[in-house]
Amino acid sequence: MEPGTRGAVAIATIIVVYWRAMSLPASIVNPRRWWILVAVLSVTIMTPLDASIVNIIMPIIRGQFHVGIGAVSWVALAYNVAIVVLLLPMGRLGDVWGFKRLFLVGTALFTAASLLCGFASSLGWLIAARAFQGIGASLIMALSPGIITAVFPAHERGRALGLNGTAIALGLIAGPTLGGVIATSIGWRWIFFVNLPIGLLGALFCMSILPRLQPSVRHRLDLPGALLALVGLTALLLGITHVHDWGGFGAPRVAGLLAVGVLGMAAFLWHERRHPEPMLDLTLFRNPVFAGANLAALLNYLGQTCALFLLPQLLVGTFGYKEMQTGLVMAALPATVVVLAPLSGALSDRVGSRLPAVIGAAIMACGLAGLAIAAPLHQLPLLVAALLVMGAGTGIFQSPNTSAIMGSVPRAHLGVGGGVVATMRNLGMSLGTAIAGAVAASHGAGVAVTSVTGVQAALFTGAGFVAVGAVTSAMRPNAPIATRPVLPAQD
Repeated sequence: MEPGTRGAVAIATIIVVYWRAMSLPASIVNPRRWWILVAVLSVTIMTPLDASIVNIIMPIIRGQFHVGIGAVSWVALAYNVAIVVLLLPMGRLGDVWGFKRLFLVGTALFTAASLLCGFASSLGWLIAARAFQGIGASLIMALSPGIITAVFPAHERGRALGLNGTAIALGLIAGPTLGGVIATSIGWRWIFFVNLPIGLLGALFCMSILPRLQPSVRHRLDLPGALLALVGLTALLLGITHVHDWGGFGAPRVAGLLAVGVLGMAAFLWHERRHPEPMLDLTLFRNPVFAGANLAALLNYLGQTCALFLLPQLLVGTFGYKEMQTGLVMAALPATVVVLAPLSGALSDRVGSRLPAVIGAAIMACGLAGLAIAAPLHQLPLLVAALLVMGAGTGIFQSPNTSAIMGSVPRAHLGVGGGVVATMRNLGMSLGTAIAGAVAASHGAGVAVTSVTGVQAALFTGAGFVAVGAVTSAMRPNAPIATRPVLPAQD
């Protein structure tokens, strides 16, 4: 299939999903809730799209600014680090100042930063703009699950969150295809400019349709807690990300950053336990559903990233496939998620979240193990089959697990709950990249990280993490299928 055709198919699929959401029946709880979902998804899809679309233009940016791969990696790193370290503070801000207002602020920041990225005249400018873009993305990611949970009754929440997961998967699918088409036809800067009409139209749509979801009690923002989380998570992620570049865990810079990160997070937890209105209410983790489902999510994303990080390098660097071929192979995983996530979410509304989450994690662990077995055989059909199994497991696991998390969060902490969900996703992806690289390198992968033996070992490691996540899901209680009170909506 030609790149333009694939892009058209991805866009057509987005339209079909949105039409599906709009055509679902209304409810006496909030008769516009499906339109609200469409408005939220029209903005949310930009954040994964921008995460995947930028990887295609890395070689172009290196040539444009005459920099090495270490420097250009900060174009992606600045965005991801900003998201991870700000998700929890932004979730708390939603609980303090209201979801609609801050969701619109996040959309405006993301759109404005996209304009700055497109006009970047130096690498430093582009990196700073990407960090600015990550601030807006963190607001969007942290608040969208809370908005969806607030306007949907419990018996429809899994289906709605499943469509939210579908939008994220669609962004990941469309990103590489659209990026390749845009960069080769009108230039790499238009990869960022394309966000302008999407952001502006999405902001206008949200402004007109989103209810003002105000907390019943005014809260104060825990600024010291936010600062400690920022310092701790930033240091940890920087240390983990540069383990290989700076000489291993024993290197002074790596060890120093990891020590600062651990101390910062320890201080954060100490502070949160004593603060009267903490940014992260640690009592939430006393709920075994909330704690178990979040741990399972972290392990699931960690294992998934082992494949997403290493398999393209194996296909391109060792087996010699073209980037477009590799993109088509990798699309098998999110394409399956798109199909199964809404169905699994609807199923969890009927049977509860635990059984689908256990089955999904177990299937994904089998897919990762199958991918590890297929890797040395150099057979694309086997790799695609294993990725389809992985995608099926992810799609079955994702929506019920997210529904369990958000359904276990008290109404006043929906913003924090959404922030924790997105933090587990991004933190799992960051940890998965570091662990996969370390395992592959320890088995002789070298600098290019394309050794078949090393990649195989990392994939088996990822399968082990996901299998532990399946056990974690099985040990937690089943989330109740009772209805949840919905936040009052003020038009």
